[in-house]
Amino acid sequence: MRNEHNVTLSREGAPGGAVIFTAYGKTWRFDETYRPCIRLCSGEEIPFDSAGSIRRTPLKTGLGTGESVSYSGFAGYEKLSFETRILVNDTTGFVDCTFVPTDMTELSQNAAGRSHVKEVCWPAPLTADETGSYAVLNTMQGQLLPTDWPQAVGEKLPFEGQMGSESAYMPWWGEITPRGGYLCYVRQSWDSAYTIHHPAGGPTRVFLRHLPSMGAMGYARTATYCFVPEGSNYVTLCKLYREIADEEGRPRTLREKAAQNPNVEKLIGCCVMHVEGKTHVTEGSAYYNKENPEKNDRLVPFSHWTQRVKQLKDMGVDQLYLHLDGWGQPGYDNQHPDYLPPCKEAGGWEGLKELSDTMQELGYMFGVHDQYRDYYLDAPTYDADNAAMSADGTLFSLARWAGGPQNYLCASQALDYVRRNFEQLFAHGIHLEGTYLDVFTCNELDECINPRHPMTRRECIDARNQCFHYLTAHGVAPSSEEVNDWAVGAQVFCHWAPYISGCAIPVPLYNLVYHDCVIIPWMMPAGTWGIPEGTTGFLHALLNGGMGYMGEYLEGQELQENIRQWKVIRELQTHVAMEKMVNHEFLNDDRSLQRSTFSDGTRVTVDFTENTYEIVYPQAQ
Repeated sequence: MRNEHNVTLSREGAPGGAVIFTAYGKTWRFDETYRPCIRLCSGEEIPFDSAGSIRRTPLKTGLGTGESVSYSGFAGYEKLSFETRILVNDTTGFVDCTFVPTDMTELSQNAAGRSHVKEVCWPAPLTADETGSYAVLNTMQGQLLPTDWPQAVGEKLPFEGQMGSESAYMPWWGEITPRGGYLCYVRQSWDSAYTIHHPAGGPTRVFLRHLPSMGAMGYARTATYCFVPEGSNYVTLCKLYREIADEEGRPRTLREKAAQNPNVEKLIGCCVMHVEGKTHVTEGSAYYNKENPEKNDRLVPFSHWTQRVKQLKDMGVDQLYLHLDGWGQPGYDNQHPDYLPPCKEAGGWEGLKELSDTMQELGYMFGVHDQYRDYYLDAPTYDADNAAMSADGTLFSLARWAGGPQNYLCASQALDYVRRNFEQLFAHGIHLEGTYLDVFTCNELDECINPRHPMTRRECIDARNQCFHYLTAHGVAPSSEEVNDWAVGAQVFCHWAPYISGCAIPVPLYNLVYHDCVIIPWMMPAGTWGIPEGTTGFLHALLNGGMGYMGEYLEGQELQENIRQWKVIRELQTHVAMEKMVNHEFLNDDRSLQRSTFSDGTRVTVDFTENTYEIVYPQAQ
C-alpha cells in the first residue's frame, strides 16, 4: 500500500476555499452545497460554518501532511469547540478525515438545560456525478447505484443506517467513475451511521453520521478515503478492503475455524432445513390474530421431524443441517432467555433427545434457534435491572414479536445466560453441532449506561462475539441471522445474507470480501424475501458458492427437484466453500448473465433469464 498515486490536498481553485483532493490525476471535490453540522435531539442544527472563530493550520506529522481546522465561539454554546483534521498518509496515500471533539460537554446527555447531540455530520460527501459513475454500497449483500439511476434509493435504511447492522454489513462505501474511484472506510463504525441520498434520476450522495457514545461525543472519529485509479471497479474496492481487514487482523478463514472445530468442515455440502416446533403468539404481540385466535397457536411435534429426516436419508440426502425453531416450552420468540425446558407438548426432553440422537445416527447436523437480545417481560427470571439502559435512562420497549412486550437484554449479560441454558442442554445429552443466536449480526449494536453493567457499542461487539466463542469452545458451529464485518472472526454461518429490498443493481460485495470466512445459505425459489425479482435463490447460491435450503414440507416432484438442486450446490461447495471469490462480472448489458470466479480457478456462470448455469472446475479448464 505505497503512496504511488500522488494524492494531494489543496484549496486552490475551489469555490469558497473548499478542500479538494487530486489522486491519480483526477480531482475530487466535496459537495459544496452540503453544510456539515452538529444535530441535536431537539432538531436544532449547529452548522460548522456558524462558528465565531474558524482557524486553519497546516498539519505535518511523521505520517504525512494536511491541515487542521479549529471551530469555536458558537452563539449560545460558549464552551463548544472541536477540530477537523485531514491528513494525507505519505506511505499509503490514504486520506484520514478526523473529527476531534475538543470540548462538547455542553452537548452531553447530562448537560443541564441543554439538548444533547444526536449526531455529527462530517465530512461532506464526495461528488461522483460523471456519466458512467456508480456508488458501491454495503446494504446487506451489496448493490451498485448508478449516479443517474431512475428510481429513488436509500430513503429509509434499516436501523436508521447504523453500521454494524444489516444496513451495512461492512463499514465502507465507495464510488467508481470513468477516471478512478474511492473507498471510504469508517474506523469507529460501531458509533457510526450513514445516509444514502439518491432521488429519482440522481445524483447520489453518501455521507457519514458520527453517533454519541453513552450520551456524549467523547472521542475522535476517523473516516479514511482510499483512492483507486482509472480502470478500477467494485471488485477492486472489495479486494482493497480485504487487504485492509487482513492487515488489521479481523478475518478468520473457514480453514482456520475448521482447525478449531471439525463441525465447520462438516457443514460444507449440507442442505439447511429450517423447521418449526411450537408457535404461540401472545395477546400483547403486534402479530396477535384477534379475529381468529385459534391461529395464534401451532404445534409440530419433534417426532414429526425425526421421521422426516429418516425419509430424506432414504431419498439419498446424506448431508443435512436441521435448524429447529420453537423447541422451548414458551414457544418461538417467547420468554427469552428463559426458554427451557423443551416444549412438553412437542415431546419434551425425551422427544428432543430422540431427534438429536437420530440426527447423529444419520450423520446429519442438528442446531437450535435461541435468542439473547429480545428480553421478554413475562420471562420467569425477568429483571428490569438486566435490560440495556439508554443514555437518557430509559429502557427500550417493543411489543412486535410473538412473545409480546420486551426490552433488550444488555449484551454484557448474554454470555452468562447462554452458558446457563446450554449447560442444561449438554447435561441432558442433546447433541448440538450448530446453533443460531438470533439477530446478533442483523440488528444494530446496543449500549447501556446501567452502572451495574455499563456497555458501549464497541463492548457490545465483544459481548456478542463472546457468545459465539463459547459455542465454538464446545464444538458447536455458531450461526446468526445475517452476517457482519465485526463478527467475521467468530461467526461460521448464518440464516441468510441476501439483497436489500428495492436495491438498484444487486452485487455480492460481502462474498467478494469474505467468502472464505463465512458460509451463507440461500433460499432456493424465486419470489423469496431478499432474492431479486426475476431470479431464483438456487442460481444465487451457485453464483455465490453458498449453501441451499431444503423445503421442510415439500413432497413429490417438488422435493425431488429440491434434492437435485442441492446435489449441484453440494458438488460446487466441496470445491469452493473455503476459497475466496476473486471476481464477479456482468457479461451482458441487462446484467442477466453473470459470472463469479473463485481462488481455486472455479468459474460459475448463471443466466437469470434462461434459468441456466455452467460450472467449470479447474481440472476441466
